[in-house]
Amino acid sequence: MVIHHVTRATRHLLFWSLIATALVLSAVRVFLIDIADYRIALEQKVRETTGIPLHIGRLGANMRGFSPELLLREIAIEGAEAGAKPAIRLQEVRIGIDLLEWLLTQDPMAASWVTLVGAKLDILRNEDGSLSIKGLQSSGEQPLWLLQGGKYEILQSQVTWQDLKQHRPPVSVEQFDLLIKNHYLDQSHEIHLLSRLPEQYGDSLRISARLNGNIFQANAINGQIYVEGNNLQGPAWLIEDLPLGLRLESGSGDMRIWSQWRDSLPYQVSGYLQGQQIKIARQQGKALQLDTFEGNLGWTEQDGRQRWSAYDVNIFANHQRWRDGEVYLQQDAQDNLSGVIKQLNLQALMHVVPPFLPAEQSDLSKWLQLNPRGNLLDLAFFTDGSLQRYAVNGRFSQLGNDAQGEVPQIQDLSGSITAGDQGGQLTFDSANLKFNAPQMFRSSLDVPRLQGRIDWRQTDTDWQIASENLQLDSTAFHTQTHLQLSIPKNNDSAVIDMRTRFGNFKDISKVPQYLPAKIMGKDAVAWLDDAFIGGHIDKGEMLLKGKLADFPFTNGAGRFEVVFAIDDGEIQFNALWPHLRAVHADVQFLAADMKVAINGGHSENVDINQAVVSIPDLANSDYVYVLGQVQSKLPHSLQYLQKTPLRAKIDPLAKVLAPEGNTRVDLDLKIAYYETLPTTVKVDAHLDRARLLVKPVDLAVNDISGVLRFTEDRVSSNRLEGSTLGYPIHAILQSDASATQILIDGMTDIKRLEKQFSFLKNQVADGSLNYQTVLTLPYDAARPSTLSINSNLQGVTINTQDALAKSADQEQALNLQFTLENSSAYLPLKVAYGKELNAALLIDGKQNQLHSGHIVFGREQADFFEPAGLKLEIRQPQFKLSDALAAFSDTETQQRLPALKEVILDTEQLIWQGQNIGALKSRLQHVNQAWQATLDSAMARGKLTVPDQRGGANVIKLQMDYLNLSAMDSLNFDAAEEVVTDLPLIDIDSKQLLWRGVDLGSLKLHTERLINGIHFKHVQLASVAGTIDFSADWIKLVGGSSTQLTGKLNMNGFGLFLSQLGFTDDLRGTHAEINFNGGWRGAPQQFSTANLIGQMQLKFSDGRISSIEPGFGRLLGLIAMEQWAKRLSLDFTDVYRQGLTFDQITGDFKISNGLAYTDNLLIDAVSAKLSVAGTADLVKKTMDHRVAVVPKSSGAVPIAGTIVGGIATIITQVVTDDYKEGYFFGSQYKLAGPWGNVEVTPLHDQDGLVQKAWRGLTGGWLESLSK
Repeated sequence: MVIHHVTRATRHLLFWSLIATALVLSAVRVFLIDIADYRIALEQKVRETTGIPLHIGRLGANMRGFSPELLLREIAIEGAEAGAKPAIRLQEVRIGIDLLEWLLTQDPMAASWVTLVGAKLDILRNEDGSLSIKGLQSSGEQPLWLLQGGKYEILQSQVTWQDLKQHRPPVSVEQFDLLIKNHYLDQSHEIHLLSRLPEQYGDSLRISARLNGNIFQANAINGQIYVEGNNLQGPAWLIEDLPLGLRLESGSGDMRIWSQWRDSLPYQVSGYLQGQQIKIARQQGKALQLDTFEGNLGWTEQDGRQRWSAYDVNIFANHQRWRDGEVYLQQDAQDNLSGVIKQLNLQALMHVVPPFLPAEQSDLSKWLQLNPRGNLLDLAFFTDGSLQRYAVNGRFSQLGNDAQGEVPQIQDLSGSITAGDQGGQLTFDSANLKFNAPQMFRSSLDVPRLQGRIDWRQTDTDWQIASENLQLDSTAFHTQTHLQLSIPKNNDSAVIDMRTRFGNFKDISKVPQYLPAKIMGKDAVAWLDDAFIGGHIDKGEMLLKGKLADFPFTNGAGRFEVVFAIDDGEIQFNALWPHLRAVHADVQFLAADMKVAINGGHSENVDINQAVVSIPDLANSDYVYVLGQVQSKLPHSLQYLQKTPLRAKIDPLAKVLAPEGNTRVDLDLKIAYYETLPTTVKVDAHLDRARLLVKPVDLAVNDISGVLRFTEDRVSSNRLEGSTLGYPIHAILQSDASATQILIDGMTDIKRLEKQFSFLKNQVADGSLNYQTVLTLPYDAARPSTLSINSNLQGVTINTQDALAKSADQEQALNLQFTLENSSAYLPLKVAYGKELNAALLIDGKQNQLHSGHIVFGREQADFFEPAGLKLEIRQPQFKLSDALAAFSDTETQQRLPALKEVILDTEQLIWQGQNIGALKSRLQHVNQAWQATLDSAMARGKLTVPDQRGGANVIKLQMDYLNLSAMDSLNFDAAEEVVTDLPLIDIDSKQLLWRGVDLGSLKLHTERLINGIHFKHVQLASVAGTIDFSADWIKLVGGSSTQLTGKLNMNGFGLFLSQLGFTDDLRGTHAEINFNGGWRGAPQQFSTANLIGQMQLKFSDGRISSIEPGFGRLLGLIAMEQWAKRLSLDFTDVYRQGLTFDQITGDFKISNGLAYTDNLLIDAVSAKLSVAGTADLVKKTMDHRVAVVPKSSGAVPIAGTIVGGIATIITQVVTDDYKEGYFFGSQYKLAGPWGNVEVTPLHDQDGLVQKAWRGLTGGWLESLSK
């Protein structure tokens, strides 16, 4: 029931309240209808009350909901001067009252509101700093009415701000809204400002505040203030310099700031800031530049204790982004500073802080130069105001800094720290740490792992630092360190006791990276840089104990020692020497010295038995000392030395010598770091039954024993023993500044010498000899090595040409000079045998045979003949050609020697088969498969060409200046048939053919090939007197060869021709016609009267026989029959002393196997006719002829005196005294017997010569004779 009554009462209350409200509102509306009539009265009332020259354009009213509102439009405050522009203009003023609020508060001011719309205000900052509104009178009273009204609004207004104190230009704000709302119940005030900013200031600004009390009373502002700005342009707002001389040069951003105020002072501020392209600069120092910045900031102050906070701070600058910074700081009234750093990037801090630091903070500036970076995490710290007591605890991650001065560079250091002013500990737990100390190391060091702890504590006298197990793993090795370090406070030297064990050093070539090269001697560093090429160290240890000022403790006051063992190492003790490989060595650095004891390894196939490499005073030494012993095969030792500074001395040996066998080498080296310093070398190579091969001549030297010594400038040896060419030798090495020489004394025999040098094989030398050999090996690569062999050949017999022959007990100098050129395919050799034989030979070493040679038999010097083959030069007073050809034609010799390519022959006496042919100068050259020669001798002079293949159509051609047949008389061609194995073609064209000093004319001879021989198709001897033309055939038969000849002679002055030839001077004038046809068995040059078969026809005319002499017999004897019987020669000087003129001589001869027969030789003289018949044996040189003489008349006989009286006496002188007169009248004669003693027998009994002659002339005698 109660609820029912309450509900009903409420309904009635609400109903009558609405009725009352409606009536009141209706009354107000009625009242407001005539409000415009009060405009002037209201304007005057305001003028009187405020003294402001206010002008109201229009006055109206309306209802805003349940609240009435008075509207004043077109309001202006007139200027001080008449006609001036109004100082203040208002589009509209709204004045209203909240009826409900008025009913509740009973305070019309608290329930009213005032709204200004479209106001245009000029706010001035006067020179005294006070504020005023242009057009309103200033008053000392505070506008408390702003705090008493319900609400004040300024909407859609424009405000112009002008700072007269700073003399700045006015700034206009086009859109300006302000709300002041007072709360009557709690006496609080709300202020809201919202404005669109000019472009140069930003986008918008909002200020909201809720304040308590009288805000116009000093130190009475309490409450909250919120400020928000969007895209604020910093330089436009912060015109004045900031503290510390800073100025904002650029930057824009947003902000949201909340603050708590007490007694007009803030005690708590928090907010969010975001900005971009920020640059804060000062007159000196580096400017702060941030690409972007955002974060939450906070500050509080209470009872003298201030706290700062920053969290979610993100900075992007210098192409880096730092995120999620978080720091909390607190400072109390006693200046004790504490804080917690949850996360702070040091690089961001160092980027932001410098511009805000005072310029006098030099120590801090040095710290900033280190460019510290990394993150501090969960770091709590405390320090008192005096900075004497401090504590810190926390973690750090990826700390780093730049190298600066003596401070090294560190990157990515992580760990934790717990420390106080009396001591602490630092724990490392870092991965991939980088360390760079430019004052010590040449490059940064990578440390993949750093773990351990360092403790320190402070005593009254020193700082003590200790670490029990500090593990540092580099990329190359692992270490474990125990450290005790005392740093005195009195500036005395620190004392260290450190022991480091290291191992797992897999590649010692990384050693140079870990050398403190910047504090070491440059020479030592240079050596260590190159010394350790490869290998690994399983374990090692370093000990450092003593005062650091005494390092490296050369005076013994402390100890610095590093020992380790290298396995499978590669060491270089000098760049000019080969590396040591597969080395097992113990290395010790003791104080300033270094020693490497090698107990195994090899270098260039040379096994190292033992060696010690030492460097006294490593930091200051210029030399490396090496003592050792190596063992290897000789070729390997030589190859090793070739790769050392001894190369200039060894290369010549290696080019020429190929060693075999084993050797032990002792090394004693003092090697300079640099090439500019002298190096001392002593290398002894011990030979025991070694073997050397002289490569260019393929000569082996066996069983060599002795010691070779190599120094930096010499190569030498003791007496070396060995054997070669089948006999013992002894040798010695010596050298000078230009070459090394090997001097060898030994002996051998011709057979072994020929076996070694097959190109020296011959049939003329035999025996044994002593020799001296000098092998010269120049250091200059441009000069060839030489091998010189000398012998006096005592003990050697040589059977050859007289000038070259010698007996075993005779001495004859022999020199063989080999030029050992590797660049040439052939081995040059010069041979000197006495003074009469020189040779320059090129030997094909691969084939061990002669490639080419120039052999001089004489005193001229031989030169190397480049084409393959032999050049033979003979310059001797006498030369036996047939003997030389016999020796050269030996089949074995021809196979062993290269082909003959050129021959030069110059001799005064050319001996051919025992015959002295005389002087000869000739040059033969083999060109285009033929021999081309020039001849100059008594026999011939000119050119000839002889093809290699003399069969077929190939022709031997002679182009001669002359041929001298007389000079060829002494030649013996009996063996020619055996020499000629093929029948060659020959063409001769000689300008002169000489016989017995007579130019017979030019000779032309042409041949052509027959199936079985050669046809001399045209042979012509032409002169002014006439010609001799004939042809011939040279036929090759089964049992030999045959020559057939056919021709004729036709000549005027035949008598002169015979006289010039020396046959006879008795035939004068005479035209001769001779036809001949015949042949013989054998070659043309094998003419033999025993084999001669043929026919000949004579016809002489118009001549005269000046005196009948033996020469006439030679004429009748067909030239070659000079020994025809004197009487057959018709030596009728006893009858015709004054000569015989004839008209014609005719006759035919038949020759068969050396027998010449004629039966019709007729001499038709002026005075008589002579008929001759019979035979002549040309082989046995006998004759058997019958001669008949028939006088024509006594008057016809051209003889002084009468035929009867004068000649009788002459005939008797020729025949016998017994015949006297009777003989003259005989008519027939028989001539028989040898040519030198022919018997003449008259053929008459009692008849006189005349009678029988006439009877014979009638024919009977001749007929019987022919029968």
